[in-house]
Parts: sequence; structure tokens; C-alpha cells
Amino acid sequence: MAINGSLYHTEAVNEKGLSGVSFIRGNEGLALGVSSSLVKGSGTNPEQLVGLAISTCFNATIEIIEKQHNLPHTSVVHTGVDQLKDDTGYKFVVRVQVLMNGVKRDQAQALVDEAKNYCPVAKMIKQNANVSFEVVDEFAF
Repeated sequence: MAINGSLYHTEAVNEKGLSGVSFIRGNEGLALGVSSSLVKGSGTNPEQLVGLAISTCFNATIEIIEKQHNLPHTSVVHTGVDQLKDDTGYKFVVRVQVLMNGVKRDQAQALVDEAKNYCPVAKMIKQNANVSFEVVDEFAF
């Protein structure tokens, strides 16, 4: 059930952990076989889903901001997600790289900074010490 004021609601379900299927409840028609990056097997793992969520939402947000500034959409977003062991289990390290061909670096940085305060996914993760956003001239991964 959606919370009051929700503009969109979805429910993702996983019933069997790293085996089986994760799916979106309802008629959206999305179901993915799931796996773990730590175990050989087919399926989509959490790292991939995190990377797709960030890349998609952040680039869509940059596009909105570019339009608000009467700029053409030039951004491409690559997100690297690494899983590492830490003192209590595991952690993700997330590196978001943004390439904006034809845009001066300071302007690109200003657009990225604005997007970090507008994008719902970026707002959720930006304060985490394991997350970085970087304007690049070429992708490093």
C-alpha cells in the first residue's frame, strides 16, 4: 500500500534469498532470477540492481536539470559497485562517474551537485562515506 502523497508506489519481493526469483508485485511484469556475486550462478545480483538504480535515476535527474537550464542532454552515467568485507560483514563501495561531453567541467560539476540534491536515489545514498560522485573526462571502469 502506498503512503500518503506517494507519486508512485511499487513493491519488490524476494521470497527465497539468493535462489529463485525477485519480482515486482502487480502487473508491471518484472521478474529477475537472482544470484550472489559471491557464488557462481546465473541471475541478477544486488550489486547490479544498485548500479542500475543509481545510474538510471541520476542520469534522468541530470536530464531534467539540463532542461531547466536550457541545455541539451549530454550526460552519461556509469556506476561501479564493489562488494568488500568489513568488520561486521560486507559493504558496498559505490562510485558514480558522470561524463558530459561539450560541457565545461565547472558547469558539469554544478549540474551534478544540483542533481545530488534532487535525485531521490542520490539523496538516499550521498551521505554514505562509501559513495562518491565524480565528473570525468573519460570513464575509469
